[in-house]
Amino acid sequence: MQRIHVLAIAGIVLLMASSAHAQTAPPPQPLVLEKIPTGFVIAPDFKATEVDHQFGQLAGAYAARVTDDTLLIGGAGYWLVNGSEDFKLAYGGLLLGWNADHRGRVRFGARGLVGAGTATLGRSIDGIARGGRESLIRFGRVQTPPAAFRGAPSPSSIRVRIADEFVVFEPQANLSLHVTERMAITGAAGYRAVAATDVLRDVLDGPTVSLGLQFGW
Repeated sequence: MQRIHVLAIAGIVLLMASSAHAQTAPPPQPLVLEKIPTGFVIAPDFKATEVDHQFGQLAGAYAARVTDDTLLIGGAGYWLVNGSEDFKLAYGGLLLGWNADHRGRVRFGARGLVGAGTATLGRSIDGIARGGRESLIRFGRVQTPPAAFRGAPSPSSIRVRIADEFVVFEPQANLSLHVTERMAITGAAGYRAVAATDVLRDVLDGPTVSLGLQFGW
């Protein structure tokens, strides 16, 4: 009988201890799921660059989706605005970007464009007319020159346009000053590298400096 009393008292003590622990232990925290903020940006962009050893001005724009104010994925396109019939350049493609600081007013980051383009540049070709069966060499093909070239030997030069297509890769470092929550002034410096060209590769590579105005929502 005494043993039963001891067991009963021990059970009551255990129940009281368990109840006290339940009252003092902090309640479990609920699981909170936070949505990663996303948005869109669009930016008119102006680039100063070198094309065929000449100063070039490129106008264009990019539009992209921004995740967590950090990762940028979109597209961009640019074309030469100070060109002529024998000084043309246009390219565009996929744009990927990243911002190191997505909370400050001044933000640093990097972007890269991968795509394709076309260019048309002028070239002067020299020939010599020698009378009778004279000929003019143009791009490795022998063609009969016009009547103006016939007669006594004389130097001559003609202006031709060369069109070419290419693949482009343009990495750049960028800096943005956020004037308001939805508008920023952007600047960048990079380098345009082209490949898969037939003739014009060496004159289409060049450094770029850009200035733009970015709008977001």
